[in-house]
Amino acid sequence: MSHIALYRKYRSQTFEELVGQEHVIRTLRHAIDRGTIHHAFLFTGPRGTGKTSTARLMAKALNCVNGPTGSPCGNCHICTSIANGSCIDVIEMDAASEAGVDDVREKIVDVVQYRPTLCRYKVFIIDEVHDLSSKAFDALLKTIEEPPGHIVFVLATTELHAVPPTIQSRCQKFTFYRANLSQIVERLEFVLQSEGQAYDPAAVHRLARLADGGFRDALSLLEQMLATAPEALTLDLVVEQLGLFSDDMVDQLAVAIHRGQVDRIIGLVDEAYRMGRDAQGMVEALLERLAELTRVSYELRDPQGGDASTDTHLRGVAKEFGELGILRLRE
Repeated sequence: MSHIALYRKYRSQTFEELVGQEHVIRTLRHAIDRGTIHHAFLFTGPRGTGKTSTARLMAKALNCVNGPTGSPCGNCHICTSIANGSCIDVIEMDAASEAGVDDVREKIVDVVQYRPTLCRYKVFIIDEVHDLSSKAFDALLKTIEEPPGHIVFVLATTELHAVPPTIQSRCQKFTFYRANLSQIVERLEFVLQSEGQAYDPAAVHRLARLADGGFRDALSLLEQMLATAPEALTLDLVVEQLGLFSDDMVDQLAVAIHRGQVDRIIGLVDEAYRMGRDAQGMVEALLERLAELTRVSYELRDPQGGDASTDTHLRGVAKEFGELGILRLRE
């Protein structure tokens, strides 16, 4: 059996599994349950936050044998075919590779006139819709203005400003938010436990921070780590494989700057250069560390939730500088 990427294997299959977008799910489920289903939706937000997954869940909710329902069963032949991508009435189009007017005409304009074969609704999911050409948008506009009652469009984009106002005005817009650190950590730990993989919590927190609020990026990073993890996922492995700066090296650099130890600073920079790290990455790591030290020195709680053992270590490092010393370094 071919390998399935983690972000696909653990894609949300129910509205309950979709974390961090409760404001979107609540509105969509309410509309479906009331029968007030719009003909076009525009999902916008950062990458990896669940836009395409939500589009597929909508297709399930509209076409489940028990529906339309805000709680599709997930087990009927319609739900399972949508989940595995074989449903002929759910048409997915990636505008990043199919951006021309001919693509839109072939996959959408020439198809909307036909009724669904198996489902109640024929659902068109257009990912990265902002990549469509201007003529393709014109062709889509004519179709999206007054589609037949059996058609539903779901457009997904990471660049809302690139979607023409004429298209936006025909859609119900939903904004997806970045996940917070604790939500990504929880998801990564769930996947690791499901895969039977031992792990260090500090390593999981580092991966979660690198994901920048995207579940897909977090799972892609995790898969990269698991490909080389011998027995357990450790922080050292994450730092080494991703070419990061270790917390210890960043702390040493901060202390050296604070004490004015020029030789030590040059030595650490040379060491980082030999390890293949770049200067910009070092500066970014130092600024991030100083931000964390500022937070713990003022006894502020991590708004995204963090590792308690890490905060304990940070407090010890912060004592070396004092509040004024940390602020001086950040200037």
